[in-house]
Amino acid sequence: MPPESTFVEPLASKNIITRTQLEARCKAGEVLIVVNHKVYKLDKWIKHHPGGQLAIRHCIGRDCTDEVRALHPDYVLQKKIKYFEIGDFRPVDTDDLLSAVPALTPKTKEEIFEAQHKQVSAAYRKLEDRLKVDGLFATNYTNYAWEFARYLTLFTMSWVFNLWGTCTLHYMVSALCLALFWHQVSFFAHDAGHNAITHSLPIDNGIGIVLADCLGGLSIGWWKKSHYVHHIVTNHPIHDPDIQHLPFFAVTTKVFKGFFSTYHNRQMDFDRVAQFFVSYQHYLYYPILMFGRFNLYVQSMLFLINEPVYPYRKQELFGLLIYWIWFPWFLYQLPSANIIIAYIFVSHMFTFMLHVQITLSHFGMSTDELGDHESFAAKMLRTTMDVDCPTWLDWFHGGLQFQAIHHLFPRMPRHNLRSAQPYVKEFCEEVGLTYHIHNFTKGNKIVISALKDVADQVGFFFEVAKHEAKEFVDSQKIVAPESKKTC
Repeated sequence: MPPESTFVEPLASKNIITRTQLEARCKAGEVLIVVNHKVYKLDKWIKHHPGGQLAIRHCIGRDCTDEVRALHPDYVLQKKIKYFEIGDFRPVDTDDLLSAVPALTPKTKEEIFEAQHKQVSAAYRKLEDRLKVDGLFATNYTNYAWEFARYLTLFTMSWVFNLWGTCTLHYMVSALCLALFWHQVSFFAHDAGHNAITHSLPIDNGIGIVLADCLGGLSIGWWKKSHYVHHIVTNHPIHDPDIQHLPFFAVTTKVFKGFFSTYHNRQMDFDRVAQFFVSYQHYLYYPILMFGRFNLYVQSMLFLINEPVYPYRKQELFGLLIYWIWFPWFLYQLPSANIIIAYIFVSHMFTFMLHVQITLSHFGMSTDELGDHESFAAKMLRTTMDVDCPTWLDWFHGGLQFQAIHHLFPRMPRHNLRSAQPYVKEFCEEVGLTYHIHNFTKGNKIVISALKDVADQVGFFFEVAKHEAKEFVDSQKIVAPESKKTC
């Protein structure tokens, strides 16, 4: 039997809202979204959204059925969201329908895109239902038990080699074990952030706080706010925080003129510092990523300090307090200041592989902005790349080497992503989409090549800009007219 559909049909609404009315009300400041042909007003709820306000703001005024369905458990669509319903959505006004009666004229490009959008979305929703029937959204707790045993082993080894070590080699082995622990436990926290473990928000959030905050010193709330936006506007230069790394990296030349980041809420200029780093970014890619964890500490604290409404602030601050008690004490057990410094750098910098794995699937992919004519599934497959590897290496990549599949089905437990791959390949062949997958080495080459392509454009871009500026100045020069001769 197929699972109960997440597309519940609330009681028929007498209030009909057309596209024109929807756009007008959104321009007036209302927070309205469309899900399954129903209009929902989220003005009061938006500040309490567990995934942050921006995740909703990117959906205002449009049909975001696939996004809501992908990122939320079934009970949200079946029960919770219906309390915010204000009417039925009618995409086309009656007058527009009447004017479109003689529709024997060739279809416009927008109409073709819209038809493709509907076709892909219908096939994508059918695929999701099929995966549910086949049990790929169900959690295999045995898998998580084995993962937990691996984490516990690495964490224990880091303590043993630290507390009972007798030489520098022992202490560096401890640092490597701790780095591997942080690398691996991030995958577990990732699933908790997507409610993909127990599928209960309070329980999974508690797991995330223990793993990320208490043991890693990072805010799971900050990660969720950033990551959910990334899932909705993947690889959008202005909106996606996961590709906004100025002054160090630029994955597209579109940022050369500067832009206002909607996530960071500030102007990001391509200044002289950015020009320097981006010009050599293909050489600096791995070295800079080695310092990524230090930046995450800063981002976590800024989130907990500045986020206006966050329901788990106290729990996360308590979790970070635990981390900043045990980790400094742990370092204090080392015999000298030099070894402490070396330990900090080794344990933190060797987590760079996690940052490589995260950026690998997106830095070399499309950053085009195709708008609402593109379906959610098509956008995820265009902007995301999977990494092919043997099954025995899944533990190292954490299962998230299947980033494209994960983006299509964010709530699917990682250990099921490989099993979903044949379904996704079949889906791509059916609807005519490209499934990008390369081995780890090829994926790294693609990213480095993409970074080099952007780096090579820096000098050319500013030479052209300088030439255009000079031409503009010359065109503004006013030549004084000759004085008229008087009689």
